[in-house]
Amino acid sequence: MGLRSLVEVYEEVAAMRMQKVRGAVLASRQFLDEMLEVFGRVREAYKKKGFTGLTKNGRTAAVLLSANSGLFGDIVDKTFEKFAGFIQAKECDVVVVGKLGVRMMTDSKISKLYNYYDFPDDNVDLESFALIMRYLLQFEKVVVFYGKFGSILTQNPVMTAVSGENLEVKTTGEKVEYIFEPSIDEIAKIFEGQIKSSLFEQTLHESQLAKFASRLLNLDKSWENIGRRLEGVGREEARMRRKTRNGKQLATFSGMSLWWRDRV
Repeated sequence: MGLRSLVEVYEEVAAMRMQKVRGAVLASRQFLDEMLEVFGRVREAYKKKGFTGLTKNGRTAAVLLSANSGLFGDIVDKTFEKFAGFIQAKECDVVVVGKLGVRMMTDSKISKLYNYYDFPDDNVDLESFALIMRYLLQFEKVVVFYGKFGSILTQNPVMTAVSGENLEVKTTGEKVEYIFEPSIDEIAKIFEGQIKSSLFEQTLHESQLAKFASRLLNLDKSWENIGRRLEGVGREEARMRRKTRNGKQLATFSGMSLWWRDRV
């Protein structure tokens, strides 16, 4: 019963943490998805005008958002599988966020060097976030792999290019011209600095929400499994008690039989 109570406590904590970020994530998701589309359009527009944005190294960074602790179900494993397939097929710099990601890289024996960043599972630490962003802003393309919340029952591994490339921009066939005010330089600094940081921060929140939803589902299944095991143990205990009681009764009858035979 103690183990079941412990699972209940973890389940309540996971539910509280999930509810803490769920509202904010879902409220900002549509806005930031549309902002990512705008980012892609603007980026292509100012490239056509001959301006390439902030100074970057021309390379691609693949970022895995894993976790620091366990009990998150299979969403972290599924995300790593998607990430591993990408970094083995593409030429890119590898970034791993979270201790579980380091263990997975070791277990997978992928022969690629990577940069590691520690990051909490339940909040966005501003100092750690700034450290990661300073590194990522130098890359031409930044692809982030993380778990995305669909519902309590559904969390999916996804990849998002937070730097605005390779977006499927819907067009009507009409030529669209953009006017940049105050200047292309200033717009580029905002989009490739502040907007990219906001998009990456959203992926961190999305990852945390998916992980705690997955943990909640996993713990609920564990709670049910423990209940079934306890029922099984209860039945086995009752069977053993009956067996012991029957054995004692047989011993008593055997003793009585010997006593009467000695009397005769």
